[in-house]
Amino acid sequence: MISQRMSSLGRNIYLSMIPDYITGYVDYVFQTDKPDIQARRIKNLDKNFRRLLTEPYFWIQPMSQHSAEVIANWHYPAPCDFYDMQADPEDFEKLLSETARENTYFEVIRNGALFGFACFYPKGQYLEIGLGMKPDQTGVGLGQDFYQTIEDFALSRFESQILTLSVATFNKRALALYQKVGYVAEEYYDQTTNGGQYPFVRLMKNRKKESEYVNET
Repeated sequence: MISQRMSSLGRNIYLSMIPDYITGYVDYVFQTDKPDIQARRIKNLDKNFRRLLTEPYFWIQPMSQHSAEVIANWHYPAPCDFYDMQADPEDFEKLLSETARENTYFEVIRNGALFGFACFYPKGQYLEIGLGMKPDQTGVGLGQDFYQTIEDFALSRFESQILTLSVATFNKRALALYQKVGYVAEEYYDQTTNGGQYPFVRLMKNRKKESEYVNET
């Protein structure tokens, strides 16, 4: 294994990556049968992986079946456990169906590892966004970078000018983040979901108005 020839830091990053990335790096190293070139490639990969500790990157791409199965088994601590995919049979089934989630579900990668997901539902000028972060990554200060990756992707892929998302009102941390990046509350309502009823708020962000403001200044 090429991981055995890396530093401990590089190895840890490499082994946490999604399977497609790991396979791709193995294929790259062994494109040649010359040991000296293989060793040089592993050394360069190790160096690049360790650089991710100070220069992290986010990436978003269509969700693989492997990632869907991993996300399906994420469990959040109470009171956010109603976000668990297994708590809603319909959402759970859709997530695991490659056909049902096509062009809707995307995985968010950080430093090659699965970090979260996003869903997009275009409705005319509105684009409804759903998102979820890996449970053990919540509350560690990466929320804004995670969200911005999703928004940048959405604006490059969809023509909708108004972004919408919904969040439980008790999730103060998420609310503060969305307001920080330009969302405003539009509607408060009770939503029956995953076996209970919860107070929610729908937030909106008008990218057209924001762009006009930037141009004027």
